[in-house]
Amino acid sequence: MRRFLTGLTTFVVCAYPLPLLASAPPDEEVIEDELVLDEDDMDAVPDEPEDSGPADTSFLDDGGDDDKPSTEIGATGTVGEASEGTASLSEEDQRKIDEKEITVIQPQAFLNVYIDANTGKKKRRIELMPQVGLTINDPFVRHWAAGAEINFWLNNRMALGINGTAFFGSKTAQYDRIRFQEGLLLTANKTLWQASLDYQYEPFYGKIALFNRLLLHWESYLQIGGGAIHTQNLPRFQAVHPTPYNHITGQVNFAVGVRYYIQNLDWFSVNLGVRTFGFFDAYEPQNRGVNPGSGDSPLLDDPAAAYAEAKQAPLGDRLAFNVLFFVGASFYLPPKFDYSYRR
Repeated sequence: MRRFLTGLTTFVVCAYPLPLLASAPPDEEVIEDELVLDEDDMDAVPDEPEDSGPADTSFLDDGGDDDKPSTEIGATGTVGEASEGTASLSEEDQRKIDEKEITVIQPQAFLNVYIDANTGKKKRRIELMPQVGLTINDPFVRHWAAGAEINFWLNNRMALGINGTAFFGSKTAQYDRIRFQEGLLLTANKTLWQASLDYQYEPFYGKIALFNRLLLHWESYLQIGGGAIHTQNLPRFQAVHPTPYNHITGQVNFAVGVRYYIQNLDWFSVNLGVRTFGFFDAYEPQNRGVNPGSGDSPLLDDPAAAYAEAKQAPLGDRLAFNVLFFVGASFYLPPKFDYSYRR
């Protein structure tokens, strides 16, 4: 019995691995972790590449061989071939070639004085600016204005010009309100026109990015000038003195403005500004009443006599200012200009 159990136990132990060996794959293919290794694939020889010439080993050069052709921007020829044009390039020529590959933001959108590319002569542009405006400092008389300005540019920062403005003035509602509520008659004049010679200087220039898509160029300028101005009185008792008198005198003016240049329009700009006129005006005499021929000045019903009386007032009483806000559009001649350097 001891021998039988010993032999049977040995047989079971030896026969147990047989089912496992029967389920194993053939020797030529072994599966492990879903990776199939085929002896045919392992022994395969890769396809030879097509013949494309010798391999490029230029990246191994250390740059110490001066006889090899240049591979810099602007150089001609291929690797392995000496180029006579590359070898003969001077430092100045190479710099010009390099500069062509550089793009910078346009330094200034507008040039008013430039060098003509065809003739090589300096040209100065002429600016024509129609404008409209509104006076903003007088609460009793409001003026709408229409005028024009012509500027001759000396350089890109300075210009000489002339301007003229026609004013269309009338009493405001505030004037009549004081008359009826307070029982007071105001002494006021309205402006008819002005003309002056001006000097302009542009100290500031800049750019504004609109929504990161449009670059808007602008210039700010100062202007000072002098000329003539024409005013007319508004009679307090218009039924008695229907004919006003006129006063033409000298004036000085000072303006601050800004120009906005539209992209790709070399002949146009939009302008905003404020101009102040200072002058000595002749207001209606205080003793000019409703009864002509009475008092110390019996002839004040006559416009000429009233004007002569008004001119005798102290200078401090006749100093006047007229502040005009205006909007204009400038047109430049010639409409195109040339840059003497790359944009």
